[in-house]
Amino acid sequence: MLLCIDSGNSKTKWAVFNSAGEIVDFGSGLNSELADLAFPSASAYQRIIVSNVAGAAHQASIIKRLASKLPMHTVQSPAVMAGLRNHYQVAQALGSDRFSAMMAAYCMQKASCVVVSAGTAVTIDALSVHGTQADFLGGWILPGLHLMQQSLTQAAAQLPETSFSSKPAEQTKFARNTEDAMQFGALNAVVGAIKEMSAALTANDNKPPHIIISGGDAALIKIGLAVTTPCSIVDNLVLHGLYFMDRNLQSESQ
Repeated sequence: MLLCIDSGNSKTKWAVFNSAGEIVDFGSGLNSELADLAFPSASAYQRIIVSNVAGAAHQASIIKRLASKLPMHTVQSPAVMAGLRNHYQVAQALGSDRFSAMMAAYCMQKASCVVVSAGTAVTIDALSVHGTQADFLGGWILPGLHLMQQSLTQAAAQLPETSFSSKPAEQTKFARNTEDAMQFGALNAVVGAIKEMSAALTANDNKPPHIIISGGDAALIKIGLAVTTPCSIVDNLVLHGLYFMDRNLQSESQ
């Protein structure tokens, strides 16, 4: 059994995977409330793998919370792993969460993908697959939907606070009130970027990619995309990627 931990900008998630890659236990909480996050008992797993983009202090807090003597591997994005090549100018400068998400997409689809993680920030990454060779070509980072709303409210005195929570699925292209204008502006900024990346990857590979979306705003974005090409939501994509990365690390050590 394997404990995977994904510490993002705002939240820390964990999952215990069995040998078949199935999640048998799961938990999550805000980074600011890490002390209250109920990690599983140490008897429930044999190894730990961590993706942390929340800084060194948060990493130290995780280690202290676990107080475990079991093997722990903290992921850094490699130049290549399991046939997936990382074309970032400095491989380790790529966020470990982004590489892990692409590893999951590659292992699950074995096909070219636009990989979207929609949380505090939105990352949109291009995964090009030809046979057994996969390449992370590069990607974009945008403010997340709620961060866009917050920045507008804070920077423009007459703009109201808005929330996507009660927004109907159907949107109008011509917003006629300020709340709709702000919300659909943010949503279409993300949707437009995903479509642009999809078009670029289609031109690169001569075939349309699969779009994989993960994160708290995945459902809103999928509705906004309204594409006919394959598009799916995969919950906890980074955690699944950590499972695949650990499986590769274990095979290399044997």
